[in-house]
Amino acid sequence: MDRRHRSVAIALLATVAFMPGTALAQDDVSVSLAVQGVGEEVNNMTITVAGEMARFDIGEQTSMVWSPDWWRMIQHENRMYMEFDKAMLERMRQMMGNMRGIPGIEAETDDFDPANMTFERTGATDTVMEYEVFEVAFSDDEGHQGSMWLSEEAEIGMFEIMPKLLDRLGSIAGPMMRGRNPAGNMQRYMQYARAQGLPDGKVLRMTTEDGANFEVTGWVWGPFGADFWEAPDGYQKQTMPAFPR
Repeated sequence: MDRRHRSVAIALLATVAFMPGTALAQDDVSVSLAVQGVGEEVNNMTITVAGEMARFDIGEQTSMVWSPDWWRMIQHENRMYMEFDKAMLERMRQMMGNMRGIPGIEAETDDFDPANMTFERTGATDTVMEYEVFEVAFSDDEGHQGSMWLSEEAEIGMFEIMPKLLDRLGSIAGPMMRGRNPAGNMQRYMQYARAQGLPDGKVLRMTTEDGANFEVTGWVWGPFGADFWEAPDGYQKQTMPAFPR
């Protein structure tokens, strides 16, 4: 995975780490999003959850698959993949725990209170996919602001799918999902789902104060076949030297 795609992956993982859980009418679903940072190209991503399984695709370059017992990273450009079993993941957690205190690794204390949030419907409307959305401007007492675009008809939005990903990988990733990261203020923004006063609806688009844009581009309900969670035929398995089996 190159640096740009790695940064996007870390950003999304950090984003879900601060989100509350929200029930879905059906558990097996695959949701696609377009994520664009300021001055960056659009990154297309897909989050899939089914039972205890989860998969995170970054364009056509990289896929990460989680089960209760292992984590698999698939690099399509190189036709290779790596697997981390429970013992390897535990060693990774221990390594990350020992690195606390190093800038960029140590978890930050988050004292953000969503009760300080304010929301205001601007009256502006737009269309995301085939859904009409309305704009809600948000701000807090520290000057952070942005906008969300909500649909009253969509079946699913950002605040539904991302916690589902966290539910499945949080116990695996552990401390690797904490600390400073490229997600920046998105950690705070994703807590807005807990705030009082946000109008009913599914969030299909979010724009942050720095101009980053997150937008749902589609979803497909499961079930998904067993092959979906495997590396494609012909891909070569690689072993990380630092984590021998």
